[in-house]
Amino acid sequence: ARDVAIYLGHIHKAKTLLGTATPSVESYSHALQKKFGLVEMKERFFKAPLPEIEIADLRADKKRKTAHGEFTSTLIDALKETLEKKEQAIIFQNRRGYSNYITCDDCGHISECPHCAVSLTYHQYKNQLNCHYCGHKQPVPMVCPACGSTKIQTIGIGTEKIEEELKLILPEARIQRMDLETTRAKYAYQNIINDFDKGNVDILIGTQMVSKGLDFDRVSLVGVFDIDRMMHFPDFRALERTFQLVTQVSGRAGRRDTKGRVIVQTKDAENKFLELIKNHDFLSFYHFEMQEREKYHYPPFTRMIHLLVRSKDKKITREAANQLSELLKKELGQPRVLGPQEPLINKIRDKYLMDVFLKFERKYNTAAVKEVVDKAKLSLITNKDLKGIEIIADVDPY
Repeated sequence: ARDVAIYLGHIHKAKTLLGTATPSVESYSHALQKKFGLVEMKERFFKAPLPEIEIADLRADKKRKTAHGEFTSTLIDALKETLEKKEQAIIFQNRRGYSNYITCDDCGHISECPHCAVSLTYHQYKNQLNCHYCGHKQPVPMVCPACGSTKIQTIGIGTEKIEEELKLILPEARIQRMDLETTRAKYAYQNIINDFDKGNVDILIGTQMVSKGLDFDRVSLVGVFDIDRMMHFPDFRALERTFQLVTQVSGRAGRRDTKGRVIVQTKDAENKFLELIKNHDFLSFYHFEMQEREKYHYPPFTRMIHLLVRSKDKKITREAANQLSELLKKELGQPRVLGPQEPLINKIRDKYLMDVFLKFERKYNTAAVKEVVDKAKLSLITNKDLKGIEIIADVDPY
């Protein structure tokens, strides 16, 4: 949406206003270089202080045997205190479902989607396994399909499991979950928001839906789950997205007279990145990230184009990706073409995927690069030996 808005503004010679507490590294870089105008708001609405962020070490808690399942004692104590004060809390977990996947304790078999190269997520509420990429659903097996064992267990924690565990730990609390499953029905999202706003809900558990734009007077506590998975996701923007998400969800706490408190659970408490989050230190994070981007030639120091090659035939997909890579290397030079390589998830909706990335200097003519890409795509799509091939280009606009 941001990129489309900027481009439409460019076409119509209109002003585009970007408003955020967490600008992207590229946007902030443009602002400092005077390519974008910059207006800073140094204080929160109603002059509310920023919430205090604490890092809770889940690994240390588990060693001391003071953890309550996947909850640190710090978070549980804070939730109890919040309930006693008749205030509200939000728990953020960026993964829906009950658990990440189910596995066999004897042979290690993991149920996977037949159409995508991903494990199926267990949803206890529906008692089924779901694929979050193509929507495939199947019943939970009573015995392991690989070895026949009945020792099937769940791994990981989603919003459903957090809801179940919290109801056991805090039976007196009124708990509501807000994710894709609970907001499918018409007006369901609005009804949950209204209930929470009226004080009919003590603890709201949710995915990204709870992180942005919500303004509640009585929310004094925010708990963040599974920050490690977000931080270590294999993407050069992983830390940036984590910083943005945690900052945004933290901003739901203490928006009026009540002092906000945020507890971030982690198994990597010594990570220096968490110190930047704790101190609300966007500028230090920005400078750290810019050093990393410059060192490894990522935007905004370079431009990138992601080319996704896909088809229903794995061999044809590989061959097309290899040919595309070779064609581009001849025209643009080998150092500017990365791949081909299989993405983290190499099959979605029965189509096999391969990635090719172009990374080129900012002074390079982008229009000329796009022309080279279009010619290469056309030659592959019209090749009869590569029947059914699709090539999708995603251009980084910065």
